[in-house]
Amino acid sequence: MIKKQGLADVQIFNNQKTHEEMDELLQWGDVIVLQSSMGVDMVAMVARLKKEGKTVVGDYDDLSFSLSPFNPAYKTMGTKNVKVEHGEEEGYIWKDGVDGFSLNANLLRYRSLQDILKMFNMITTTGNYIKNVYGEYNPNISILPNSIDFNLFQPFPKKDNKQVRIGWTPSDSHYSEIWMVKRVMRRLFKKYGNKIKFVVLGSLFELDKEFNGDEMERSAFIGLDTYPLKLAALDLDIGICPLDDNEFNRAKSPLKWSEYSAMKIPSVVSRLEAYACVDDGVTGLVAGTEDEFYEKLCELVESKELRNKITQNAYDKNYQDYNLDKNAMLWVDAYEQAMENVDLPEMQEGDLLTQEVGV
Repeated sequence: MIKKQGLADVQIFNNQKTHEEMDELLQWGDVIVLQSSMGVDMVAMVARLKKEGKTVVGDYDDLSFSLSPFNPAYKTMGTKNVKVEHGEEEGYIWKDGVDGFSLNANLLRYRSLQDILKMFNMITTTGNYIKNVYGEYNPNISILPNSIDFNLFQPFPKKDNKQVRIGWTPSDSHYSEIWMVKRVMRRLFKKYGNKIKFVVLGSLFELDKEFNGDEMERSAFIGLDTYPLKLAALDLDIGICPLDDNEFNRAKSPLKWSEYSAMKIPSVVSRLEAYACVDDGVTGLVAGTEDEFYEKLCELVESKELRNKITQNAYDKNYQDYNLDKNAMLWVDAYEQAMENVDLPEMQEGDLLTQEVGV
């Protein structure tokens, strides 16, 4: 969007580029933006770029080391062994040295994240929770709200569905919510039967074991370039945004609610920091417990008038506050501020960078 509006020259990294092409990009840029960077190699690269006079910005949208152990990414991000009990049986789902899980490697990666955060000219993130956590390592943090490109997120005309279509778009990071969602949807099917349809766009294949083809329609994730079209094609009447109350989720942004709203889909969201922007009963329905989540969904299933009211309010709120056309300048302002933050923090004797890279 910055490039489209002519606010700056922009080039994007991608995995298809050769090392030579990547190096040319690094030399070309005045501001280098790195997403979710960590690892000793990245620490060394940031040190080199700063030595060459580049402004380096780190962008983080998650607290990666606060993952649920049910997230597959825990394999490379988990910093503790995890034992679970099931009835009278117990066992490890993550144990050091088993199935490629290495506490030493993960702790080294975590330490590298702490070091690299100190080095950036600026950190950008999507909300206050990450800002407060990462502010311990670097005070130069700018909040850039996840925003919607309304040129891409455009709803299709609604079909005259005989069923109310309730949608969820979960990634692997939402595995810890799967049990609550199954219980809530099972209660809804018990009450409404074939009057509703559960529509899932995502990779949580565990759901296939719970719901049959008459109850659930599931599609795997597709590329980001076609994701808005796929979301529109799902023809949802209601969206759900469930979150367990844990640190990883408290650091999330309201992006799912924004995407539903841009597609004119009313949603039920969890009462957590991520959805503090949602006005209960106006721009969405907010639920603090599993029972409340079920009850709020019942309200939307039974009232087309309520769905229509929330749909328009949520769309207007997002078009006003989370519109990328309007918000692109926030990124430019942040990067210009980053260029003024030129000092590289002094590395201490115990820091990973000094130990491993010798800078």
